[in-house]
Amino acid sequence: MGNPEPPLRLADVRLLLELDLKFYSLTNPSLLQEIAHRMKVAGKQVLARPTLLVDVVKKAKLSALWVPDGNRILIDEGVPDAKKRWIEAHEVGHSFIPWHKDFLFGDDQYTLDPDCHADVEAEANFAAARLLFLQDRFSTEARDIAITFKTIQKMAKRYGNTITTTLWRTVEERDKQQPAFGMVSAHPHHADIGREPDGKDVRYFIRSEAFRKRFPGITQEFCWNLLRANCGGTRRGPVFDGSIVLTDVNGTRHEFAMECFCNQHAVLTYGVYVRPAPLVIGMN
Repeated sequence: MGNPEPPLRLADVRLLLELDLKFYSLTNPSLLQEIAHRMKVAGKQVLARPTLLVDVVKKAKLSALWVPDGNRILIDEGVPDAKKRWIEAHEVGHSFIPWHKDFLFGDDQYTLDPDCHADVEAEANFAAARLLFLQDRFSTEARDIAITFKTIQKMAKRYGNTITTTLWRTVEERDKQQPAFGMVSAHPHHADIGREPDGKDVRYFIRSEAFRKRFPGITQEFCWNLLRANCGGTRRGPVFDGSIVLTDVNGTRHEFAMECFCNQHAVLTYGVYVRPAPLVIGMN
């Protein structure tokens, strides 16, 4: 593809890889049943009962899958449009990582190991990120600008990705040597915003490499409590913008700039290192 300008056109990627894309519906599973009926790997029929694929998709709550037979990606049409781009890129990753075909379609040597499943998904996510953020181009551009939620929104639009995935990429890849963290969470003042079905308040807690090493004691629970203590009640827009102090592994205090933004679906938090915290000396 050379060096395409953002946003990456996934249709062009699929064309080069000869991948087909279809959308299925669990309320009308005829497409899944038809594909299952024809699925073969190494010339052997994969499923004796075509409805088994539908059962697997429902039980595992899959939102998409890659089918080697016919080299096609299937995505649940009920997935919100904003998430379909990442899901498609994730399945593209499965399609070109050689050993994933064995894992996804019946090799017990792989499928019986839960750690292997985690590795497979992590590899597909890594592939999706490298595709959608054009390898290192995003992180190079991000280092040249001051990061605020306005610039994160701008970069999300430029690369055609969601604000959540752009926040994640900014924290992990903009500057690995600069301590930074991010969080996608519920809104402390509105029970209908961001809370997971299982009741969890924090969906994702993201840390840069430097943050992991220097601030291992700062957990998602700690940051959630910070948000609860400082978050305003706005349902959309900025809910906090200010400074906080975090203590590193050596007991030294450091100042971070923290900004929190509510997009009506969740509260997104971004914190970045500023400087050692000034000493406060009490005087009588």
